[in-house]
Amino acid sequence: CENLPVIYVTWYGAVEFATYVGATLPTEAQWEYACRAGTTTPFSTGAFLTNLQANYNWESPYNGGTNTVTTRPGKTQAVGTYAANAWGLYDMHGNVYEWCSDWYGTTYPATAQTNPIGAATGSSRVIRGGSWNYSAKGCRSAFRDYNVPNGTLKDIGFRVVIVP
Repeated sequence: CENLPVIYVTWYGAVEFATYVGATLPTEAQWEYACRAGTTTPFSTGAFLTNLQANYNWESPYNGGTNTVTTRPGKTQAVGTYAANAWGLYDMHGNVYEWCSDWYGTTYPATAQTNPIGAATGSSRVIRGGSWNYSAKGCRSAFRDYNVPNGTLKDIGFRVVIVP
């Protein structure tokens, strides 16, 4: 399992690991900012996502994108299998959803914001990024999803943020 993302981890486990290494989980706003890497398009790669750019369900492209193959890997891939975004971050689109520190709320701002704040409480935590198991639409920079914090799935992992 070298170089594969960690999966089957609860939000609590992800927080515990982040704390252990002196980091945090990203807020939803931090995650999206890092994913976009200075772009304003649906993906940091442009208007659509191809099978050469991310691990997702290639049978379901987005916004007129086409794939050279439609038989997807059907599982996580090693980090670095696909090119990094402009800021050097790998797998911001697809591979595995990633836990964020925020509670999921339906009132997340729809207009441009500077460091928006998520819901104060809730029953689910935000996950972002899409996964190998979902369509390209679910991998968009702005796409939001959620899961219960004690839930574990084969396509949810995490990344940590270290702020100097």
